[in-house]
Amino acid sequence: MVTYRPIGQMPRRQDCRQRLVQAALKLFARRGYYHTSIADILRESACKKGTLYYYFSSKEELGYAAIDETLRLILEQGAGSHLQIDQHPIDRLLWVVDSLPNVTHSEATAISGTDIAVRMASVHEGFRKRLSPTLDAMVRQGEENTRRGVADGQIADSVDPDQLVHLVSTICAGSQMGSLLWEREVIWEDAKRWLKEYLNSLRK
Repeated sequence: MVTYRPIGQMPRRQDCRQRLVQAALKLFARRGYYHTSIADILRESACKKGTLYYYFSSKEELGYAAIDETLRLILEQGAGSHLQIDQHPIDRLLWVVDSLPNVTHSEATAISGTDIAVRMASVHEGFRKRLSPTLDAMVRQGEENTRRGVADGQIADSVDPDQLVHLVSTICAGSQMGSLLWEREVIWEDAKRWLKEYLNSLRK
């Protein structure tokens, strides 16, 4: 388990921790985790080496902080937040679909937080494991919302809640990978259009 060093007792440097994380996100998005050096992050953040090592013992530990920032974005701006809204369960799923692939953005980069998370998780097993519990919890929340919607008569009786959420999750995950592999936005737009039409057809 990676742990961070305490932030307290250095008030003039506190903003450097956030600058380091934002710089790391920007560079990991642009160059990839393994092609970004500590020197690159220091130069981008304008923080000193001693300050970096006060907060993070290594580039890997800083990488975990960057993953945590992407999770914050997903929960506060992206799919995680939309599952909590007080609306029809189909509308909750529609909001999730609309949130991908480009909604969650860090302060540092125009690339979405979810894209950065996918890039980092694809090259580092520890980062993937850091992401998995939150993503699994979001799927379970979606299943519960949909199950309730069927029970309350808001969604067609023929719907299997787990299968429906798995379909939405798989298409959304595919949109993230597709955005990394090609620039054909039309592919995601076509998939999203079909998925939204299908979800709306299940509304009661």
